[in-house]
Amino acid sequence: MWTKNRSLMLSRILTIAAAAAAVVLVFFIPRFAEWYDEISVGHGIIDGDIKLPLTVTLCCTTGLFLAVLTALHILLGGISRNEVFTDRNTLCLRIISWCCILAGAAFFIFGLWRFIFMAAGALAVFFGLIMRVLKNVFAAAVELKDENDYTV
Repeated sequence: MWTKNRSLMLSRILTIAAAAAAVVLVFFIPRFAEWYDEISVGHGIIDGDIKLPLTVTLCCTTGLFLAVLTALHILLGGISRNEVFTDRNTLCLRIISWCCILAGAAFFIFGLWRFIFMAAGALAVFFGLIMRVLKNVFAAAVELKDENDYTV
């Protein structure tokens, strides 16, 4: 039977697996950049070799991805302890939102070499904005919970 605890455990396991995969794949970024340069047919405002800009973009976004996964793991840990509306969870959501916005900015900048990455950047920024709204909802819920806890 599928329960809340099993769902949380699966989410935490998948978060750890994604982080492990990202750590392993970071070593293949230069190779991936070479491969993408060979098969890529798109254009951007800046024309020329894309290996270095793609490598820098992917390294930066991998770091942001690992920060998101760390915050998500902490958030899921708090939820598994029934600590849902806390300042720590609000901070985790804030970190996730800013990392998404920064990753979107990095992809948007790489979009100067390949326009398709501007779409990826826009999607990441949009997801970051959704996470900001969720963070604001959590912050309001924390405030209401604190008021309720102090009311006798």
